[in-house]
Amino acid sequence: MARESTEKHPGGRPTKYQADYCEKIVDYFRVEPQRVEYKRTYYADGGVKSEEPVTVGIQFPTFQGFADSIGVDMSTLTEWRGKYARFSAAYSHAKELQEKIWLVNGMGGQYNAQFAQFFGKNCLGYKDKQETEHSGGITVEFVDEADAWAE
Repeated sequence: MARESTEKHPGGRPTKYQADYCEKIVDYFRVEPQRVEYKRTYYADGGVKSEEPVTVGIQFPTFQGFADSIGVDMSTLTEWRGKYARFSAAYSHAKELQEKIWLVNGMGGQYNAQFAQFFGKNCLGYKDKQETEHSGGITVEFVDEADAWAE
């Protein structure tokens, strides 16, 4: 069927972008890094013998997970970051919230040390540092923070 409008179609698929995605992306990452669960031991008759609180890291939120939750892929989020300044700012804020979760749970031993190290280096820009001695008696000491978690 022919278009009845005299308005020229710009071509391409219409965007799925919605202004409320700015709030949704921040809300997706604005979660408490940890929760408390209780480890219970029981008597033979099924009664609770003891209840011990255990701190558990949340499932790590990802931008891929957010994209999936709104029915788009990562390339769409990247496109929106370049096209919509407000979304770009919200994305940056969400990344900071994600980093906070990574820091709290990585330092607290809630995440696998290799994962924490890999993610910090490859996704957040953290770097390994080494100790280097310079001539003239000056020693510059660098600490490999990511490797310290693995110990």
